[in-house]
Amino acid sequence: MSKPKGHRFWRWSLNTYELPGVKNRLIYLQDDFGFDVNLALWCVWRASEGETLSEDALRAAIRATTEWADGVVEPLREARINAHEIGPAEFYTLLKEIELAGERHEQDILFKLSRPATPVEREPMLAAARDNIALYASLMDAPRRDGFSSALLRDLIDHIFPDENQQAAGQA
Repeated sequence: MSKPKGHRFWRWSLNTYELPGVKNRLIYLQDDFGFDVNLALWCVWRASEGETLSEDALRAAIRATTEWADGVVEPLREARINAHEIGPAEFYTLLKEIELAGERHEQDILFKLSRPATPVEREPMLAAARDNIALYASLMDAPRRDGFSSALLRDLIDHIFPDENQQAAGQA
């Protein structure tokens, strides 16, 4: 497989999204609790780059991406889903490619808001990832929604950053 092109957040997101169980968990958070997958990935990626997000920084990221996500990415996603159900396969494929380009632009916006990476050890990085995604969930008012549990967020982080025992079990 060739290395994806683009900035490190885009490459990290593409690789992370394909990890076992990650895609399904992100889509569940999106569909059932209103999460923006790109913002959720950015929260976790920032932790992997050594940053615990402040509420102000996360609110700024939400403000910077909301118009694009609501006005372009979500309508493209809806059109793609509808085309899959009622349209020709070629049209679905085209919309999927365009939607991915829209997602990429949203990630470009987020990448520009990112601070330079700093080295971080595994445990502080995991703590930052949990804190960042929990802050995002809180700002999305997810904890007040039926069916939401912080265990969903811990599970997502565990799938993105499996410990050595989980990795070894997956390879056995």
